[in-house]
Amino acid sequence: MDKKLVNWGVLGCAAIADTAVIPAIKASNNGNLYALSSRNKEKLDQFVQKHKPVKAYESYDELLDDPDIHAVYIPLPNGLHYEWVLKAAQKKKHILCEKPLGISAKEVEEMARVCKENNVLLMEAFAYRHSPLTLKVKSLVDEGVVGKVNFIESHFSFILKDLNNVRLIKEVGGGCTYDLGCYNINIIRYIAGSEPISVFATGDVGEQSGVDESSCALMEFKDGLRAVSDCSFRCIDRSEYTIMGDEGIISVPVQFNTKGDVKIIVKKKDKVEEIHVDCPDNYLLEVEQFGRCILEGEEPLVSLEDSYNNAKVIDMILEQVFSR
Repeated sequence: MDKKLVNWGVLGCAAIADTAVIPAIKASNNGNLYALSSRNKEKLDQFVQKHKPVKAYESYDELLDDPDIHAVYIPLPNGLHYEWVLKAAQKKKHILCEKPLGISAKEVEEMARVCKENNVLLMEAFAYRHSPLTLKVKSLVDEGVVGKVNFIESHFSFILKDLNNVRLIKEVGGGCTYDLGCYNINIIRYIAGSEPISVFATGDVGEQSGVDESSCALMEFKDGLRAVSDCSFRCIDRSEYTIMGDEGIISVPVQFNTKGDVKIIVKKKDKVEEIHVDCPDNYLLEVEQFGRCILEGEEPLVSLEDSYNNAKVIDMILEQVFSR
């Protein structure tokens, strides 16, 4: 692609777009906030006034028809990702789509097929994967700092009671495992470097919401590694993960998308070491990396195979949660 900047279009005026990804696009060295779109004119006007794109559209289709847009960011509710990824691909737009990429492995598989058919890139927006913190933890594990890894646990929770919140609306792909558990599953698989061979899961389905409001999954990997993903809309704020080996423990007691001076705690026998990592804005790293993929041919950091395998595990968890 013989262009110095990627012209971005954003489908929808979600909070994550407002506070994280749009500012990242505007701050990036290879991106340009070209267009915003929303079906809600009042919200669109607010976003336009705040972020000042080149153009604004009151429909997603109009934005996708704009030939000057090279890539789109999709922060729509989970249940709409499939429809608009396919439509964007058919309009020859590269796509950065919020997690979870699809609400089933089958959806992700079809998204990947259509994007390949239309020669466009698609990447799931797991911004935390671009962080130096995540890369440092992975390198510590791969270097054998805690020996053979036998157990990983990842927790993500906060209290959510508002039934009007999109996360609790079944019809648009709400649910705790899609919203929070996807992070746990992704970091566990990334650290393990392989896929689980078995999954046992339980959870709570809301009587009013009809979605999973918590889930807890035990995953078994090859070589005896076991892992637990625990996520909930019914527990107080918690975001952390721990990796236990036969020679030590790595603790990461921070939110997934954190920035600034962040510490990793490594415990080995009687020794405790704090490793500090300077983390820039994960969303900026994500936007610039995807921009390099478009402009320079770099491979997306979060591959479609990775996204497909994450979706497969979510499928297995939810099948068991809803069947109990």
